[in-house]
Amino acid sequence: MPRPSLRRLLLIGGVALSATVLLAGCSGKTASAGTTAKSDAPTIALMYGTTGDFSIMDGAFNGYTKAQKELGFKELKLASPNTDDYQDRINLAISQNADLAIGIGFQFAQPMTSTAKRGHTKFVDIDTDKDTTITDGTAVSFAANESSYLVGVAAALTSKSKHIGFVGGVDQPSIQDFFVGFEAGAKSVDKSIQVDSTYLSPLGDFTGFSNPTKGKEAAASMYSGGADVIYAAAGGSGQGVYEQAKSSSTPDKKVWAIGVDGDVYQQVDKDIKPYILTSATKNVDVAVADVIKDFEKGDLKPGQKRYDVKSGGVGYSTSGGNLDAISTQMEAAKKQIVDGVITVPTALK
Repeated sequence: MPRPSLRRLLLIGGVALSATVLLAGCSGKTASAGTTAKSDAPTIALMYGTTGDFSIMDGAFNGYTKAQKELGFKELKLASPNTDDYQDRINLAISQNADLAIGIGFQFAQPMTSTAKRGHTKFVDIDTDKDTTITDGTAVSFAANESSYLVGVAAALTSKSKHIGFVGGVDQPSIQDFFVGFEAGAKSVDKSIQVDSTYLSPLGDFTGFSNPTKGKEAAASMYSGGADVIYAAAGGSGQGVYEQAKSSSTPDKKVWAIGVDGDVYQQVDKDIKPYILTSATKNVDVAVADVIKDFEKGDLKPGQKRYDVKSGGVGYSTSGGNLDAISTQMEAAKKQIVDGVITVPTALK
């Protein structure tokens, strides 16, 4: 079906602006009622993909919703699963007089930089690539290589076959960064461990982040090939990997999946939980809330901001207790990163 225009789908109601844009094909959750905004409260736009990805979109949505309840700003939620409307949403945020427009994902950086007529709207891109700059805007990145290193350590310590795997969403530097860290962590435990890798879509094709079927097929191939732990850095496609971990497990051989960005154990269905070893966490919710609070206080500065293991911006989850037996080794590896003993390699230059 043809894609409806963003402007036609904008819903504005009441004194407090509360807008939700859902484009064709989008299925996501809407926020519960937040704090009623005062007439002079700023309008803050959140430009994100669909929720329910067990990943950065859920984190962004939760951080935004929590901040709104605390601060009472006017909401402008621009959600879309499309990969070609980033400029449209930026333009819409500006046309709706957003005081702050927060984009989730590296795809917003370029159109933010090239948008000349932005009025008074301030831009923030969250979860963009390391060293990204946005003209008169703020770029927030995460040291995903560091959290990936830690779950690589967990994978190597857990694997019985000495054979693990990595499923990336898109074959691009920011996702290659997850793999580089993961492989380095695993090989710090066992230099001979086999680490398979695959990407669900090529550079420029972002469908690899939203295709659980492809994730499931990739995981099935790796598990059948001998891997017994797979790390999914594939957004919503990771759901297929998690489901396949259950399907590929037998009474004689249990296989594991590792989640990404959020604490996947807390998000998947009950029957999948026993197969989630850990997750490489990225506190997108904290980053979103931080920039909103900084904006409200007048402290939001243009430039770059990075969250890493040392700052508590990235790490790993322990839900389910599956890392209890190796907790000492995990914390030792984390401390080495914090202390600078280990410098985790990166694919990003």
